[in-house]
Parts: sequence; structure tokens; C-alpha cells
Amino acid sequence: MIWRTIYFLFEYFIFFYTATAMIAMLLLAISSMRAQRNLRITLPKDETIRYMLKSSPLTPKVSIIASAYNEEVTIIDNVRSLLNVYYPNFDIIIVNDASTDKTMEYLLDEFSMIEVPFTNTNRVPSQPIKKVYRSRREEYKQLIVVDKEHGGRKSDGINAGINISDAKYFINTDVDCIVEPMAVYRMMWLVVNSHYPMMGVSATMLMSNGCKIEDGRVVKAAVPNNPITAWQQLEYMRSFLNGKMGWSSINTLSNISGGFGLFDTEVVVKSGGYDQMSMAEDVDMLLRMVTYMRNAGREFRVTQVPQVCCWTEGPFTIRMLYRQRTRWARGLCEIVSNHRKLFFNHRYGRHGTMVLPYIFFFEFLAPILEIMGFFFMLWLILIGAVNWNTVFIIYMMIYGFTVSIVLIVLAFDYATKSVNWHNTPLSYLKLFLAGITEPFLFHPFITFCSAVGYFNYVRNSTAVWKTIKRSGSGTQPKRGGQQDTDEGSNEINATPANA
Repeated sequence: MIWRTIYFLFEYFIFFYTATAMIAMLLLAISSMRAQRNLRITLPKDETIRYMLKSSPLTPKVSIIASAYNEEVTIIDNVRSLLNVYYPNFDIIIVNDASTDKTMEYLLDEFSMIEVPFTNTNRVPSQPIKKVYRSRREEYKQLIVVDKEHGGRKSDGINAGINISDAKYFINTDVDCIVEPMAVYRMMWLVVNSHYPMMGVSATMLMSNGCKIEDGRVVKAAVPNNPITAWQQLEYMRSFLNGKMGWSSINTLSNISGGFGLFDTEVVVKSGGYDQMSMAEDVDMLLRMVTYMRNAGREFRVTQVPQVCCWTEGPFTIRMLYRQRTRWARGLCEIVSNHRKLFFNHRYGRHGTMVLPYIFFFEFLAPILEIMGFFFMLWLILIGAVNWNTVFIIYMMIYGFTVSIVLIVLAFDYATKSVNWHNTPLSYLKLFLAGITEPFLFHPFITFCSAVGYFNYVRNSTAVWKTIKRSGSGTQPKRGGQQDTDEGSNEINATPANA
């Protein structure tokens, strides 16, 4: 009798859980559509944005900060990409986190760097800075290279860059990213035209895998042929164009991507800077900023740019993807634990009453429930209690909804017209094929990675940042063997895991 009751309750719980997740996804899609439509109406063309901000003496300064550890394969291409940025008042701070390869040597040689005096403000905690370099050449005057003691994590490097920066705003990025030249203009336009203080701006990112890159720019966008990266490409599009745009429309973004995101420097400093021990530093940082602003009684906005601003190299093997996603899962556990005081706490606004509960129920719990459902289904098969007609109908409804979300995301991508693959139907066909195969191949693997990450967190295993190899764009001179480096942005998607 007790098993029959458990069976009955579990069935109804899963039904209402899945229905709620689908409704949430649909509402996010509607909110995203409205937000993108409003931005298309109100945002001027790139040329107008560039003229207005370039001609104004009040345009705020921006520091682009990237932490580098053993990045010799791609460091020159990536720095050149940052130097190609269009913006009238910015600097680039590359923080070398005691690399053991030739990253520092290549930077000093390629960009004619010399040591200069510096003032370390120590506004946020970081490992000691040893030396600071600037270029002798005028064309690289924006470039600053910081050499510091090893901190072991990207967050320590970003904190060191904040301590060197004198800009009102900074951008946290990865050195493996290829930045669109208009990226900073697009983000800062939203800052200077906001009716409320803009605490942060999240930029849409896509995969650089498969793209043609020349002189630090993506000259031809392409969907990767590798199914592992194609699935990730679709995942990124769903996260940014559907999830984040939807949350942005009601000022409830849960994170600003560590791959490319803009922050108010003062608010970050007042919030204590990046947590050097966090495995989910991007989500953690934004939630601590929200906590600080709410406690101080200050109004704020956090928004999302729909146009692609940055391209990042994603894991292209199962092993690398496993490392990344188990780390993300562990980081999600940290977020749920460390920010539990926000749950259903109206003092912290919608982030407390909506965002944290959403993350817990539809991000954190989803892999656990899926694994429970899998074994529950096996048990029903063993005892012969499965109504296969009902199972087929329910599964096809869920699968049809998932494919519909894929089509909606592809429509959003086409509407933004920010990527130059719109005239190549083959790219959209690849993305659609990725969408219809994802539930059978990619998603089960991601669920498994989440389970491993949760297990590692529960047993309190040593938290380390694993490494993956960079393939590089192929344009940087080969100055040595490929080296291991960090896995890119610590993106935790604000979308249901089963979508």
C-alpha cells in the first residue's frame, strides 16, 4: 500500500513539475520576444551609437579585464581581438596568473612591453601583484599587463585587475574570447541611457568553434560540424536569447556571464569583489551585488544585450565537456547553499521571491528528479506496470515542446540579425538537427555530469579548476606546444534543465 501511495504522489508531482517548467519557459519566451521587439524599436543603429558616445566628453571609461594562465597558444590572437574594440575611452588589463608556459614571454615580446610603476589600491582581495607593464608603442597604449602570484582561479585575477583599474566600469572576460568590435559601445549605450543606475550588462555569446577568425576577428560565423560544440551553440542561444532576455525584461537576471559582462566597479568593490573560492563566481558576484544594493536601499538595473558581442571557444571533446559541466554543477550547489537567505525573502525583491526559487526548483532539482524518474521507470518496467501508450503520448508532448522552443530561439536569432550566417540555411539546419537530437544524446550526458558535480560537492572533495586544451584559431604563429588552460566562462543557464 505504501509503495502504491508513493507511486501515485511521485507521478502527480512530476506531472505538475513538468507542466510548471514548460509554462515558465513559455513565459520567458514571451517576455524575451517583447524585450527584443522593444530594443529593435528603441536602439539606434551601431553607427549612431558610435557617433554619439565617441563625440561625448562624458562617455565613461571602461577597463576590459582578462585573467590568463598558460594561454600561449591563443594569447596573441585574443589580445589583438581586444585591441580591435571600438570605444573612445578604455584600457585592456591582462592579468598573468603566474603562467608556467610562455604566455608572459609572448606578451612582452609581441607588444613591446616595459615595466612601469604602479599603485595597487587593494580594494578587493587578490594575490600580490609583482610587476605591471605597458607598451612602448602608441598603437598598444591601451594595453596593460599585470604579473601576479598564482591565485589558482580566474576570480583572483579579475580582482587583481580591479585593483589596478581606475575606470568607472569594467568588463570581465576570458582571454580565449573573440570580441565583436562594437561590443563595448552596445553595452555602454544601455548604461548611459538607463533611467536607473545600471549595475551590470550581460552580453550574448556564441561559440567560436568552426568560425573563420582573422586578425582577432570573426570574419565568417559558422555552426560547428562537431556535434558536441553544435549542441553547446544551441544551448548558448537558448540561454541568452530566450532565458536571459526574458529575465532581463523584468530586471531579474540571475547572472552576468563570466565570458563577457560589464559591471559597475564601485558596486563590485562595495560587494567585496569576486569570491576567490567560488566555483560559480559569475552568479555569486551578481547575487552579492543585488544583496548589497537591496540592503543599501538603492535602485538598480541589470540588462542583457541581444546582439552577439563575444565568441568563446567551447569544449570540443567529451572529456573536456565533462570537466566543465561537473564544475558548473558544483558551482550551482554553492549558489543554492551560500545564498539561501535570499529564498522567498521579499527584502531582496524579485531575486529573492522569483530568481532563487526558480534556480532551486528548475535548475538544481531538475537533474535529481530526472535520475529518480529514470530508475523509477526501470522499476515500473520490471514489474510490468507501464502503460506504454500513455508514456508515448506524454513523451511526445514534452519532446514537441522542446523542439518548439528550439524553433522559437532560431526565430529570435534570425530577428536580431547580429550574426552573418543568416544567409546560409545550412547553419540553421545544423542547429535544428542539434535541437532534435539533443534530448537523446546531449541532455542525458549533461544530467550525468550534474549528478557527479552534486556528489563531489556533498562528499566535500577538493575543488579545483580543471584544464582543457585550446585548439586556437589557426592564425597565431605556433610558438610552442598546446597548453592546458581554464574552461572558459562559468555559465549557469537560467533556463530549465529539461528544456
